[in-house]
Amino acid sequence: MSKLCRIGSETLIDTLRKGEEFLARKGVPSPRLEAQLIFAHVLRLTRIELFTQPDRPLITDELAALREALVLKGQGTPTAHILGSRDFYGRPFRVNRDVLIPRPETEELVERLLARHKKLQHIVDLGAGSGCIGITLALEAAADYLTLVDVSAAALAIAAVNAADLLAETQTQYTLLEADFTEGDLPISEAVDLVVSNPPYVLPEEFTGLDIAVKEFEPRLALIADDFAGLHRALATTAYALLRPGGVFALETHPGMVDHVCDWLRGQGFVSVEVCNDLAARPHFIVAQR
Repeated sequence: MSKLCRIGSETLIDTLRKGEEFLARKGVPSPRLEAQLIFAHVLRLTRIELFTQPDRPLITDELAALREALVLKGQGTPTAHILGSRDFYGRPFRVNRDVLIPRPETEELVERLLARHKKLQHIVDLGAGSGCIGITLALEAAADYLTLVDVSAAALAIAAVNAADLLAETQTQYTLLEADFTEGDLPISEAVDLVVSNPPYVLPEEFTGLDIAVKEFEPRLALIADDFAGLHRALATTAYALLRPGGVFALETHPGMVDHVCDWLRGQGFVSVEVCNDLAARPHFIVAQR
């Protein structure tokens, strides 16, 4: 970090360039983009404003904050954790080590569901994490009710912040429920139109092959399915019990296990079980009807 520590009173654009060079030396992918995101966050500017104020001098506190953030990124910390949020479907969702960072491919599941449903009464998000799926669907489909379920109290705390921030100006009523959907009935009595889930689906033997940033900075509880079959069978049972007749269950799951999951869903009583590919042509999503 020695070169970055000598940036002194150089201009914003000079400092940004050195930040990019530092990240490139550390092997960070897309160092220019990552540096811009970090600088914009720390300096409370848009990325465009970084280039409309190229001669702006940086004060000591700003330099210190930039150094700290760049060092963290160079050590492998996800940018979303440095910024404290990740955009999902055009909205910022708070994230930390207690929840998965929202992935672009999960937006595809949201797109597919919104193509089917323009208005929903009650949505349940099982294993909600940050709440990005359930909250986004509630906003886009003007849902009356949203229930966010997670076994982790720490994850629900993040979901609560996101729900409060993003649903405050809507008519959607939401509930946060700390519960394990694999252990039986959930205390949800209202008829449910849509149950959605992005459950743990990485197989235990695949854990070592995950990117280091995923292994070290995201919760194993939300990633790894130690008992893939047991978890997905329980998920199917819980979803079926919650849904009204005609209601829809949608989930993201392991591309190599979709045939098994479809069989379990049909065995539970679901019909119209459909596998959907993601943009990489992987069978990644399943949509079924009670």
